[in-house]
Amino acid sequence: MRKPIIKNLAILAAISVFAIACGGGSSAWTVKYKGKDLKFEKVVGNANFRPDLQQGQIVISNFEPEIKGESVMGIADSQKPGEAFVGIYFKTNNQSDYKNSVKPGDVSDNITSLWISSGDDKQRVSFAEGGKVTGKLEITEVTDTVIKGKLNVTKGDSSVSGPFEAKILKKTP
Repeated sequence: MRKPIIKNLAILAAISVFAIACGGGSSAWTVKYKGKDLKFEKVVGNANFRPDLQQGQIVISNFEPEIKGESVMGIADSQKPGEAFVGIYFKTNNQSDYKNSVKPGDVSDNITSLWISSGDDKQRVSFAEGGKVTGKLEITEVTDTVIKGKLNVTKGDSSVSGPFEAKILKKTP
């Protein structure tokens, strides 16, 4: 009787290790909105770089947002219960090179706007205080099609933390 239990435990442990190695298990992306944990079971990331504004723009949502004109700026605040997104705008770290205006590195001091929009109450929490967002934004990879990074920002009872990946919609002027 002991052998099947030990064998089952060994199989369960192996499956757990495999799931974690393949990206399974719980997501490290966490969003707390006014003290409430928001579920991001589905994580959809979109981004664009705006050389005209010298700005990188990233939206991470738990639903597939409607995007108009290849710009995340047009994504409307969440209106449906359960839908939420995090918007991040930051000054690009190489404003003279439009085609490659966002490069890997710590851009924490360049965050110009960050907010959580929740369809539960159809409101948003802004993290900008006096035009400044306190927290950490690190870009870890930028290709022609994707931007990856890590975010850790807290204000009162709201916070956003974890790794993200966003599809780049438009990179050149």
